[in-house]
Amino acid sequence: MTYNPTLMLSSPHSDTQSPQPAKPRVVIVGPGAMGCLHAGLLGRMPHLQVGLLDHRPDRAKLISNQGVIIEAPEGSYTVPTQCSANPDDFGTADLVIIFTKAYDTAAAAEHAEPLVSEDTAILTLQNGLGNYEVLQKYFPDEQVLAGTTASGATLLGDGRVRQAGLGKIVLGSPAGNHELAQRVAELLQSAGLAVQVTEDVDGLLWRKVLINCAINPLTALTRRCNGELLEIPVLRELLDEVAEEVYEVGQVAGVEWGNFAPGQEVKQVCQATATNQSSMLQDVLAGRRTEIDYITGAVVAAAQQHGVAAPLCQCLTALVKGLALRHG
Repeated sequence: MTYNPTLMLSSPHSDTQSPQPAKPRVVIVGPGAMGCLHAGLLGRMPHLQVGLLDHRPDRAKLISNQGVIIEAPEGSYTVPTQCSANPDDFGTADLVIIFTKAYDTAAAAEHAEPLVSEDTAILTLQNGLGNYEVLQKYFPDEQVLAGTTASGATLLGDGRVRQAGLGKIVLGSPAGNHELAQRVAELLQSAGLAVQVTEDVDGLLWRKVLINCAINPLTALTRRCNGELLEIPVLRELLDEVAEEVYEVGQVAGVEWGNFAPGQEVKQVCQATATNQSSMLQDVLAGRRTEIDYITGAVVAAAQQHGVAAPLCQCLTALVKGLALRHG
């Protein structure tokens, strides 16, 4: 896509009389694997101002000094990146992208508040269910967008990631502000990212959580890469069973699945990301807290709310929590 220098997020009626309009400012919240990956991808674009908001001043200083380092299949590269633990260092942003863990969403929203004006779009591309609802407690509903990304990355150290693959971003407005969703999509597309807009945000998030429910806990518990789950018959069968359970809970919760085939979709993701370590496995191996409460745990909560059972998700939630306690 050819970049339009007048593309801003504030309003289609913004003053564009200046011959050199300000570059759109994008601030990414959370310097984990996905945050650093996208800070690097967007930061390579000269028409964007990209910042990375951390909550640790020491790490922020290190990343600002060294830049974001991405190990990509075509070779490693470094992107100079402004990283700070002080949101006032960035000024008001046109787009804020939340990439923290799901359990840190509220803290991230509070930290990012100085970045947000009435013209700022706030986009969550986090794992799990419930993130955009938390953001809507802090910001106007019509400014909050939600989506998923099929890209993957492994955190190798502070500000250093290995790119595991680049996939499509799908996003939309839970409040129905489709014009804002389209403008954000165009901004991300101008940086070379594949982006699609959807009007079915909840369905999108449930499809992603179904895949995460099937793959992430099993990889974390067995210490296996995604593709290995297909090589062992009992695990391959369990993938199908978990996917079907989430599908049924989603139906009761009002999700319109369309022609989505749960078992087939999960297997395709395992094949496409065969050598990847899931984010949950990375967390377990690093001794970090997992997002299990926002993945299988969120499905259990939805099932209880609607009076149905989700025994597999309940079991996986307990096992991963027990694993984290053991290694915590």
